[in-house]
Amino acid sequence: MRYCIARFQKNNLDMTYRVYVTDALKLIAENTSKYAGGSYMKIRFTDIINPKPEETRTADEIITSITDKLRKLQEEDKN
Repeated sequence: MRYCIARFQKNNLDMTYRVYVTDALKLIAENTSKYAGGSYMKIRFTDIINPKPEETRTADEIITSITDKLRKLQEEDKN
């Protein structure tokens, strides 16, 4: 059991380091490309390995959610 915990902690530490280094390199590349007129990657490493989940709601569910929120805001404005 201790091995699993230690391995999990090591993986988290490694991933934290990778994200830090790639963000630093991305920033350096962005600054350099703006100065020299080149291009750079617009997406972060962490966004590539952990993509945001796709929308799973239907259009009707989204519309209902938005209208409910708007009604709540209107009710708060009245009070």
